[in-house]
Amino acid sequence: MAAVGTPAPELRERVSRYYGFAEATSGPLRRREGPGVDVVVVLSFEHEWLIDNESRVSFVGGLTDRQVTTEHAGRSYGIQIDLPPPAAYGLFGVPMHELAQRTVALEDVFPDRTFVERLVEADGWRARFELLDAMFGRAFADARPPSREIEWAWRRLRDTHGTVAIGSLALELGWSRKRMVARFREQLGLAPKAIARVMRFERARELAQTDSSPDWARIAVECGYYDQSHLTRDFRAVTGLPPATFFQDAVSVAA
Repeated sequence: MAAVGTPAPELRERVSRYYGFAEATSGPLRRREGPGVDVVVVLSFEHEWLIDNESRVSFVGGLTDRQVTTEHAGRSYGIQIDLPPPAAYGLFGVPMHELAQRTVALEDVFPDRTFVERLVEADGWRARFELLDAMFGRAFADARPPSREIEWAWRRLRDTHGTVAIGSLALELGWSRKRMVARFREQLGLAPKAIARVMRFERARELAQTDSSPDWARIAVECGYYDQSHLTRDFRAVTGLPPATFFQDAVSVAA
């Protein structure tokens, strides 16, 4: 069972999505996830997770340029919240490279431990999403605003699905490449090239999933790769698998 919630209008530049989940399986279930273009907050109501074999309950996952393996013992119940990295930087108040390529316990970056309990006790998903709207409304009111330049650069990359040239982006910002890399790592978590690669990968995956027999050459051109070989190299870097094999194995499997 799943429920998708749209944040309140005033939050939609700061919160991408709420996703409520409740799953029961006959045994442990392992999935490959991500990498995605958002910082992920998972609020677990009852059960532990293994994230790349590390035990977590509620946690925050920063940007990553590769897939991660998630596993639960047969039950999962909670909410996932997706945050654009500039918003997460303002909300958590820590350099985002400290969260990149890893997960951390929720309490390490968000000290209010009571709101998970309030979400558990709420009457249904809609009430939980409304509680999240209220909580995030207060939290972002007190958060430092993201850098206007970094927020603009993030949107530029997002809107072009990572196809804008990084050199052109630096010129548009009026920054040196060294400065741009440092600011991206501080406020987004990864260097510009890594973020662009993830965005191209996510776009290619989205296009491929709509076709039972993907035309990889066409997808490569549409997603801004130099050629199909470039697409294949990026898929291997992100997933460890070439595109065709990745989609054959993409379903969840029992551990």
